[in-house]
Amino acid sequence: MKEAMTYEAAGYRLTRKPTIWETLTSERYFKWTLLIPLIVLLGIFMIYPLLYCAYYSFHQWGMRGNALYVGAQNYRQLLNDKAFLEALYRTFKVLVICIVSELLIGLGLALLWSREFRGENVVRGLALLPLLVAPLILSLLWNFMFEYDFGAVNIVLQSLGLNKIYWWSPERALYSICFITIWQWFPFATFVLVAGLRSLPKDVFEAARVDGASSWYTFRRLTLPMLSPLIMIVIVLRTMWLIRLFDPLYGTTRGGVQTELLDWIVYRTAFVYFDIGYGSTMATFSLVLTMAICAIMFRILMKALGGTK
Repeated sequence: MKEAMTYEAAGYRLTRKPTIWETLTSERYFKWTLLIPLIVLLGIFMIYPLLYCAYYSFHQWGMRGNALYVGAQNYRQLLNDKAFLEALYRTFKVLVICIVSELLIGLGLALLWSREFRGENVVRGLALLPLLVAPLILSLLWNFMFEYDFGAVNIVLQSLGLNKIYWWSPERALYSICFITIWQWFPFATFVLVAGLRSLPKDVFEAARVDGASSWYTFRRLTLPMLSPLIMIVIVLRTMWLIRLFDPLYGTTRGGVQTELLDWIVYRTAFVYFDIGYGSTMATFSLVLTMAICAIMFRILMKALGGTK
């Protein structure tokens, strides 16, 4: 005690260095401490697999022996791979068909459901059912319903006096997959746009009505511009999900009859043919392509929100 008083009298202060736990739980660093579990999980389940995939995209490896470094040879092969380019074209085709159809159906239903009506909760609850079913289960169900001889769809067509349709022919299979995807995901666009319509300021539309603006003019000049940020959000999310479309293929055609898409050819190359190097190259290219498309759409979204000029 006397020694401590001597130090104090000499102008020195005895301070204790804080522990790591005290530093992490301090007011200054606690907000970053809360992110540590998320960073660890992202590192284990996202960053490490991503780096692992990018590493093997520059190698040849068939899951046996040592990987052989080949540089950019896999990427040069990819740009000249006819099967991959066809799968990429089909993926963009499915993306355009599904997004345009879901937005049109969703916007039409949103305009109807934005107003209060009797039984609206029941109707909306039924519309949510497709989103509650696992995509693989749903694709298996539609595969059975589209069966040529005993499927429910062809039975209904026959009862109406129409001819049966072979839904999984090379000419129709891709569109059947698009139909399954649209049927499951149009409620997502519908409910997002319903929420947007109900949040629009009513005084603007009342002023337009007083000025004698027609319904079409009001929809084109007021409703659509105000909904454009939500429409872009739907487009961005659905683009990311559709580029990775896999479950409807697994439950129906297994990539046959000219329905092989981008994610399926990656799966087939890496886990059926066990060409991990080339499959990693396809997966890395798919990731970069998705990020590029979403970055462009994100800039458009920011402009729609007024964040950039």
